[in-house]
Amino acid sequence: MKPRLSPAPLLFLGSLLLLFIIAACGPVEPSVNEGDTPAVDFAATANAASLATSEAITEASVDPELPAESPASNVSANAGIEPTINIDPNSSAIFAEGLQVGFTVEGYPYMGDPSAPVVMEEYSDYQCPFCSRFFTETFAALRQNQIANGEVVFIFRDFPLTSIHPQAVPAANAARCAGAQGAAQYWAMHDLLFSTVSQWANAGYEQALTNLANQAGLDMAAFSDCFSALEYNDAVKADAQDAQARGVNSTPSFFINNQPLVGAQPLAVFNQAIETVMNGEQIAAAETEAQPDQPVVAPTPATLTTNFAAAKGDPGAPVTIIEFTDYQCPYCQRHFAETLPSIMQDMVDTGQVYYIIKDLPLENIHPAARAAANAARCAGDQGAYWEMHDILFARQPIWSDPNVDTTQSLIDLAVELGLDQATFSACLTSQKYDSEVINNKDEALALGVDGTPFFFINGYPLNGARPIEHFQIATSLAAEGRLAEAYVPQPTPTPIPTPSGPVNVSLDDSFGIGNPDAPVTIVEFTDFQCPFCSRHHAQTFPSLLESYINTGQVYYVIKDFPLTSIHPQAFLASQAAWCASEQSASVEMIGLLFSKQGEWGNENAANLFTNYAGTLGLDTASFNQCLQSGQYDDAINRNLREGASLGITGTPTFFINGNMLVGAQPLDVFNQAIEQSLAGR
Repeated sequence: MKPRLSPAPLLFLGSLLLLFIIAACGPVEPSVNEGDTPAVDFAATANAASLATSEAITEASVDPELPAESPASNVSANAGIEPTINIDPNSSAIFAEGLQVGFTVEGYPYMGDPSAPVVMEEYSDYQCPFCSRFFTETFAALRQNQIANGEVVFIFRDFPLTSIHPQAVPAANAARCAGAQGAAQYWAMHDLLFSTVSQWANAGYEQALTNLANQAGLDMAAFSDCFSALEYNDAVKADAQDAQARGVNSTPSFFINNQPLVGAQPLAVFNQAIETVMNGEQIAAAETEAQPDQPVVAPTPATLTTNFAAAKGDPGAPVTIIEFTDYQCPYCQRHFAETLPSIMQDMVDTGQVYYIIKDLPLENIHPAARAAANAARCAGDQGAYWEMHDILFARQPIWSDPNVDTTQSLIDLAVELGLDQATFSACLTSQKYDSEVINNKDEALALGVDGTPFFFINGYPLNGARPIEHFQIATSLAAEGRLAEAYVPQPTPTPIPTPSGPVNVSLDDSFGIGNPDAPVTIVEFTDFQCPFCSRHHAQTFPSLLESYINTGQVYYVIKDFPLTSIHPQAFLASQAAWCASEQSASVEMIGLLFSKQGEWGNENAANLFTNYAGTLGLDTASFNQCLQSGQYDDAINRNLREGASLGITGTPTFFINGNMLVGAQPLDVFNQAIEQSLAGR
């Protein structure tokens, strides 16, 4: 029996997918917290993240490779400064409506009179629906009025939000390739891109963008050469980096004579802002902060080529995970060590996931990564790709040491794996697979990926070295065809305040251990799939049992709080504990659930729980009938509602004589709290 996934994972995963708080390797190594994970479950973190940003999954998402900075400290707002733009006089042309167009000397496309008193810059993303709204509802009017009458010159800048718009970078490249044939051609492609987003923002984007180029009347041979070579990829990225340096973190964002205006504002707001700066005045903060209603959007899944380094699992599995990796990247090594084993055991080996490796060597920071990618493929010629994959990550500090001969180190690894040295050496030194490695890299860059590890789960992007729980949620949603929903903002729940004093906690629907008349009662709200709950029961509970429960000083009560948003088998595990209680074995079953937690977090959980019942000597037929019936669903849900009403957001959470204690705290913390309760304080 598998409980239906609740809507909660959509809010949780939505916050985490696009906040990108987990590190990835990139052109600039991002910082990460190397400390221990807090002793609370991920639900608490998710709720905090959701409450901290009411627009966790909107166009305000920031590219993970571009560190966010505060607009207040980075954006200049120099009212009254006479604007100037330096133009390339050879680029000037006349576009629709008789408007002058061209390029600045920096290569930015402009529209209007270069000597206009107002310079309006837009940082935009061709796949962003709010940018399309601006183009449709506002830009047309500005073109007909302030741009046409010489008051405003308009400059377009790229800021593709690759985290949610995988086709945005190719679209920006397409526009710039059109611009290589002239400014009028650039603006023709610009207009077509915003007018036809639904046609190209999908798996067939390459052909669709090529069709638009043909519709724009471009020289198709020249366009195809430019577009396939990603000729403007670096320029698009430089635009995005410049945007971040100016404090931009969402699209569309504007600067009007260097004063910021954020969002697809109504025309009246732009009219007022233009008038304000023309008068040498400051745009009011209220104008810059007012945000229009924004539609709900989800990313478009990307389609990737069949050129890959290696794969494991069933190609017909319902979920495909594609990892772009760099063998010298420390975050890729972390994924390999901490998360990939669980993915392989619980998802790939069970037929749920087909796992693909693609190469993305970031040579600017990892100079040995490209050679390592070639080495893995050369090992694959002898049927040992995955063995080389594993040893490359395991020995990363050795072969990537700048003081050693990388090629010889890689050959030494091949010899250690028992490969034919001559064959391997010939393959590696000839760079037999180098073009395929670079093709993978180019594909990643075309989709806006320039950090590792980076994943596509059924085409949907997921960035960074993440914990297994994130992959569990994402694959569950992907298997149900609901992963797109996780990128859509969900209503932010109203937080329930944490109790500041003792509260009454019902002992109904619970499992009790010890003397019910003990002077101290500890109620634990737990999730049997929660790793921190398991830690508590392995490291702390045995001492509590020996020192306080068995001595009659503490009555220990366990209540269900399954966080199904991140622990899809937790609800069923609670049912297993209840079904074991029918045969007076709830405590024993709870012990097994925690001690064997790593075994049952998959689709085979029900069978494993029945096996555990057999291990405990229970009537397995009766146990299994109970487990399949769902007869304890109401009791578990009552516990969930009670816990939520008490302000619980993560597990484990305890109430010691009614006083809340959150997290898998050290034994000393429990000892102190119990002793205070025994002393009547």
